[in-house]
Amino acid sequence: MRARGILVNRKSAIPLHRQLTSALRDAILSGRLTPGQRLLSSRELQTHLGLSRNTIVDALGQLHAEGHLVTLRGVGTFVAQHVYRRPEDKNESKSGVVPPPATAYLSAQSLAANLHETVPFRPGVPALNLFPSAQFKRSFNARDWTCRLLDYPDPLGYEPLRAAIARRLQQTRGIACSPDQVLVTNGAQAAFMLIVRVLLKKGDLAVVEDPGYPNVRATLMAHGARILAAPVDWAGIDVGAFARRRARVVYVTPSHQYPSGAVLSLDRRFALLAWAEKRGGWIVEDDYDSEFNYTDRAQPALHGLAEGGPVVYVGTFSKVLSPALRIAYIVVPPALRDAFTAAQQVTGGTPDAIVQSALARFMDAGHLGRHIAKMRKVYDERRKFVAAALSAVPGEVFRVRDSRAGLHFIAELADGIRDDEVSERAARAGVIVPPLSSYFHGKVSRNGLVIGYAASALPDARKAIAALTSAVSAVENRAP
Repeated sequence: MRARGILVNRKSAIPLHRQLTSALRDAILSGRLTPGQRLLSSRELQTHLGLSRNTIVDALGQLHAEGHLVTLRGVGTFVAQHVYRRPEDKNESKSGVVPPPATAYLSAQSLAANLHETVPFRPGVPALNLFPSAQFKRSFNARDWTCRLLDYPDPLGYEPLRAAIARRLQQTRGIACSPDQVLVTNGAQAAFMLIVRVLLKKGDLAVVEDPGYPNVRATLMAHGARILAAPVDWAGIDVGAFARRRARVVYVTPSHQYPSGAVLSLDRRFALLAWAEKRGGWIVEDDYDSEFNYTDRAQPALHGLAEGGPVVYVGTFSKVLSPALRIAYIVVPPALRDAFTAAQQVTGGTPDAIVQSALARFMDAGHLGRHIAKMRKVYDERRKFVAAALSAVPGEVFRVRDSRAGLHFIAELADGIRDDEVSERAARAGVIVPPLSSYFHGKVSRNGLVIGYAASALPDARKAIAALTSAVSAVENRAP
């Protein structure tokens, strides 16, 4: 189909929204769409191209995230003035098709790109203004800066930090591991990259949650894994969806499923462990925000239940302290320790050793435990406030699904109110609430918004709820 020089092929295996993104990007970079030029509205593009509004919005959102487009509220969408123009190359391929690994990463980028702004309800971040700066600053000690510390770092990570992590996991998550099993990485995504490199080969089957965390899914796809998306309900991932399959890995977020917020039931935890033992698969347990549970019934870690079974555990300091630290860790099975160490040494994914030493001192002084206890109270207050305020909106527009855990929950929308349109309108008002539908790999079965309440103080949350309610009303009134 061709309209105004934009090409999409309905017979292609490449999803239509990715084809449209690629075609528009190529038009911008080649100069066919010039800086400052106004684009047709999403509804006009829908009419001219014969594509769904979802497809149009996804493509434009991706180009916004890449910096190619800017939107002026009430005016329109324009090609960015500073956009890079690709030099002409007579030998350059005109297909505009990017290689599969790049496509996999680009598919996840649209959800990650809006997570770099300090705005209300942005999911996945703690209250950074309450970071314990004074205590952390005092944890830097020049006496630790020996030649050994200033040299290339131990690929496993700074040993005192690994020891502190192992002690905390034993005390808080029931995970019995030695410091030699703890491998420190440059953030959680680096941990997942390392796990994929060590455990998978091209063509292996990998099971992911649906809806699920797009960055891990993209990493698996970029490495050539075949994806089986298992549905998630309020009891977590449905193990029956893959019980008979021999997958290499299953990636799960059992303590607080991302993005739905579901907590994996104890029965399903045991079913998942039984599957791994029977089928010879590995479970990758992402325990990203388990420190924040607002009940007295926190479920045990899969790794603790497995007692040395086939579970690779991933934790991070991004949610309890700050994502700027870029420190996460893997609890590596003893049999794979040498393989993980070698992969880490070759790829160079170890974080700054000086920051690691400060974090170790910070933990040993008890500051981390006290900070988590303090923030648990703060986040619980904010969670209750936002949940109550959304539930009180007239017309039962929002149905809050709150598992009383983590840093976010979802607010399902009433029938006929599209979450992607609400999300788009809310973003224009300065509120980031990603649409739940965009986290699905397969068929979209739920409609709602991901609400990150942790970083929003009550006055900010109150204003954001008003803006979000207005966005819903605008979409509801426009709905047929």
